[in-house]
Amino acid sequence: MNARHQLVCAAVDAIHAELNAVSDWMYRNPEVGFAEVGAAEHLTAFLRREGFAVDCGVGGMPTAFIGTHCGSSAGPTIGVFAEYDALPDIGHACGHNIIGACAVGAAAAVKRAWPDLPGKIQLFGSPAEEGGGGKVIMVEQGLVQSLDAAMMLHASVADRTMTNNLSVQRMDLTFHGRTAQPAGSAHEGVSAFEAAILTWTNINAIRQYLEPDFYVHGIMKEGGFAANVIPDRASLVMYARAPRGKDLDYLIDRVTNCAKAAALTTGATMTITEVGKRFLRVVNNPTLSGLLAANYARVGRPAGPPTPRPRASTDMGNVSQVVPSIHGYIRIGDAAKIGNTHSPEFAPHTVTDEAHKAIADAAKAMAMTCVDLFEQPALLDQARREFAGLMSAERA
Repeated sequence: MNARHQLVCAAVDAIHAELNAVSDWMYRNPEVGFAEVGAAEHLTAFLRREGFAVDCGVGGMPTAFIGTHCGSSAGPTIGVFAEYDALPDIGHACGHNIIGACAVGAAAAVKRAWPDLPGKIQLFGSPAEEGGGGKVIMVEQGLVQSLDAAMMLHASVADRTMTNNLSVQRMDLTFHGRTAQPAGSAHEGVSAFEAAILTWTNINAIRQYLEPDFYVHGIMKEGGFAANVIPDRASLVMYARAPRGKDLDYLIDRVTNCAKAAALTTGATMTITEVGKRFLRVVNNPTLSGLLAANYARVGRPAGPPTPRPRASTDMGNVSQVVPSIHGYIRIGDAAKIGNTHSPEFAPHTVTDEAHKAIADAAKAMAMTCVDLFEQPALLDQARREFAGLMSAERA
């Protein structure tokens, strides 16, 4: 650990109690995507107290923001990403309160320890990761393309410096039929419910023949309003997940054909709408991941490898496909004790002593990684070369 590493770690220690308080407030006041008004206010207020220039409502999103500190000379721009949206009904069961707190902590620590740094540190407040895709909108609006590197850490049950995840697209399938009395005049009706059920059956029939890392899952949102009326409307909400964008295109075509076949069989009509933003998988940058791993070790957290099989999806993937990026994980407890993310059991463990320590360790590890990149521009050149090669392979 060099002198500047020690300075940023001391800076995190000085603001640790405040970071915990921000995280705990978000836990007690969960807000879903694009409605994180209170969380955004708490995080931006913290950044302003730390001397950051804060732009709110960026990208046309009221709860999105960018906090910026410019050093005394030209140099690279490093972005740290914060998330702060909760899940419906189960609150911060994905630990985004921790993500937001450690992100602003990392950015503030860099500024405190190195106010005249050679470049720029930016904190990106990205709303609605749970489906809305705030980072995708930021990419589309050209807000991240000027970054030289980007990073974030996610609460988890293990310490990791890479992620292994999937691209994802939500699909809303709606079927229309004709009502009738099912006892005696069923032949006059067309059941939208049967079309939806048959679609699900068709999807199940092809699962065995899909690639191992292709997933389709969802719920029936509508299926009728009375058992003695043939439903004239039914709907499914489905998520299709696959590794690369072209894989996802293929899987969406397969799902679409399953629905078309069901509509043809039952006589219903059908519409499919791709809802929300497509999340692309994270392209892990080896240089940045290696730096983060070394800094994890410095705070006493030897990082493990990414999961062997892809899991879940994140809009940080879209950022990683335009700028060298890291999406790591910070351990807040054992899976056997706290459950997995997106479970009700996980949320209360984001405000434990172990979780509070994770906020400090995550902020320190990211801040030290920023220091490494500002101190050694050759590392950024190496990361850029890796990025170019990785993206060439991703698009092949």
